[in-house]
Formats: sequence, structure tokens, C-alpha cells
Amino acid sequence: MEIERKILRLGFTELLLGSVILLIITVTVMAMVFYVNPSQNLDIPEVQPAIRVAREADFPVGSSRVRTWGDEVILIVRLDSARYFALQATSPADGCILRWDPESSRIYSPCRYMVYDLRGDVVAGLSTQALKRFAVSVREGVIYVSEGAR
Repeated sequence: MEIERKILRLGFTELLLGSVILLIITVTVMAMVFYVNPSQNLDIPEVQPAIRVAREADFPVGSSRVRTWGDEVILIVRLDSARYFALQATSPADGCILRWDPESSRIYSPCRYMVYDLRGDVVAGLSTQALKRFAVSVREGVIYVSEGAR
């Protein structure tokens, strides 16, 4: 009977030790995977000076994208093959998410009648507050947005 207890205790100890070793190996492998392949979208303006929007090949001419960067919501517009614009994507008048109209080359608020041009200036509506502008850069075929108007 005492011999059976020692055998059972030894089996439990081996099982516990094996589980701990397996856990250490799993955590180590996961840490190595996250180190080698980090997330591409770190969206904290204080830490990251620019956000990656898209590859140029994946961003058709005349289209737009909305990205968040910390507390900022940004509307990025590709006007032609070489010109990009990035503006605050929330209307200062009502907080509504703005939309791009490629037909008129204007940005508008679907909640109220507010229309802006690509510089962020008010074209029509009851507000006089312009949109905040962001700088757009292209490096190695990838579009980035950063603080500061171009």
C-alpha cells in the first residue's frame, strides 16, 4: 500500500513537472513569435510618429479610407496617382463621421449639411471651423499619415 502511494505521488510530481515545462516552452515560443512578427498597426500617436494606411496598389484612385489613430479619426483620400489628402474625419459641428464624394471632390457630413474641400475648409454649411489636416507620405509604395499639415 505504501509503495503504491509512492508510485502515485511520483506520477503526480512527474505530471506537474511536465506541465510546468510545457507551459514554459509555450510561453517562450509565443514570445518569440510576437517578437519576430509584431503587429503592424500600433495606433498610439505619442509612441508612433505615423500610421500605415495601405499600400498604394491597394488604394484605388478616387477612393478614401477612414483610420483611427489614438483619439483621432482620419479620412484619407487618394485624389489621383500622386496626390493624397488626410483630414479629420469627424465633423466639428456635430461629431458625425465625414464621407468622401468623388463626383464633386468634396467631403461632406451625412448628418447635417456640411461640405468641406480637400484643404479642410468649409464650402457650405453653418460652421466656419475648418478640419484638422494631417501630412501624408509615401515610402516604398506604402502610404503613411502623420501629424502636421503638408
